[in-house]
Amino acid sequence: MAPRPRNSANKHLPQNLYFDPRRSTYRYRRPSDGKWFQFGTDRIRAIDAAKQLNLAFMQGADLVRSVMGNPSGSFAGFLDKYEAEILPPRELAKGTLGLYAVHFRRFRKHFEGKAVDQITIRMVAELLDTLTPRSANQSRALLVDIFNHAASKGLCPDNPASSTINRIEKKQRKRHTVEGLKAIREVAAPWLRNAIDLALITAQRRSDILDMRFDGVRDGFLFLVQEKTAKASDTAWIRFKVTDELQSVITRCRDNVASPFLIHRKPQRLLQKQAQTKEHWTKVEDRFLTRSFKEARELAGCYADWKEEEMPGFHEVRALSLHLNKRAGKDGQTIAGHASETMTKNYQKDHADVIWSDAIPDLNISEITG
Repeated sequence: MAPRPRNSANKHLPQNLYFDPRRSTYRYRRPSDGKWFQFGTDRIRAIDAAKQLNLAFMQGADLVRSVMGNPSGSFAGFLDKYEAEILPPRELAKGTLGLYAVHFRRFRKHFEGKAVDQITIRMVAELLDTLTPRSANQSRALLVDIFNHAASKGLCPDNPASSTINRIEKKQRKRHTVEGLKAIREVAAPWLRNAIDLALITAQRRSDILDMRFDGVRDGFLFLVQEKTAKASDTAWIRFKVTDELQSVITRCRDNVASPFLIHRKPQRLLQKQAQTKEHWTKVEDRFLTRSFKEARELAGCYADWKEEEMPGFHEVRALSLHLNKRAGKDGQTIAGHASETMTKNYQKDHADVIWSDAIPDLNISEITG
């Protein structure tokens, strides 16, 4: 016989915990014998105690299931299923999936050997406390979604991640100065200099800079579909007029390495795994660009008085580009691919009638490039 549905006062409480409206207190019903225990008026303490007790009783059930040959599902096993079945239909951007992969490795290490229903609020909180506020909030959001799916499959009684609290994020990274970026560019490898110049002229994100191709240059334009906003904004379809400034960078990108990508390099050694997963063996990966830029920044010795968390990375080159465009009286919104209310909807994205947003990348960057 199915259990009677919980009333509205108890609907959002853990199993076996009940609210007594007459006394405005909480009480717990021990599932083994039905005995009641008073938990007082503090809702948070009552919920935390109930969840810990539920977990203790469920561990006893786990022993029974293990004897019966039906052990509780492991967190690592469910995470594999989450990656293989739940994420693909969302069609997430490559960069987002890469970020998720970093979080997944962290989750697997921290919850190693744990079943889904063995993970408590405290375990999740201990993981989040080791991270920066931004990384903690990203991990929390991902864990909330993971445990929501696990709970919907009956693998855990509630969501331990949802009971944690988001951290306050304070922006600490500073903007690049013209002098600082010029110093970084002077010590950077040729391919990295080209990436910096493209970011300055086109004001694009790291992943979009690395996706620019030589065959995307045609009819006097460089065509680009922004990876991050392609599913959310019409302005993701940009064609940059090949101005003198842009052409000079494209010309410098052509070297003795045959590659379809403007930004490319010949790796010192190519691992078999990379050869199988990379779109082309010369393609520069996002994380390698970030690491190479950081190394060049440290070699340049600029921003010596700034704290480590204040140091700007490659992403902040885009911010400097938009600042320089604004200072020069140019339209930074169109070139960056920011949304515009007047832009026509691109419902037929896979057809020839896609409406491209025109941008004229004619920013003079000679004060940086020399």
